[in-house]
Amino acid sequence: MTIISKKQGENIISKFMSALFKKAVFEPMRITTTAAVQLGDAPTINLIELDTHAEVPNPTEAELQKCAEEAKKGCPFPGALAGLEIRMQAHRIK
Repeated sequence: MTIISKKQGENIISKFMSALFKKAVFEPMRITTTAAVQLGDAPTINLIELDTHAEVPNPTEAELQKCAEEAKKGCPFPGALAGLEIRMQAHRIK
């Protein structure tokens, strides 16, 4: 069994989003992601909140949000947690 730490998960999301930007012909300069995990009583994970900051020249706000949504849905880390509520906010660094 492989266990992924919170920090590794944050890096996976940022790297996956970077790959999506490159595929869309944007060259990201920096992408960082932090994750907040909300635990229930058991303890079980009830919610994961991802906060991503991207320094990427030229994409529109809609392109940034589309890329963030694709990263949230397609990245193997959140995919391994299917069934959990995962929220993601993406912000542009200027």
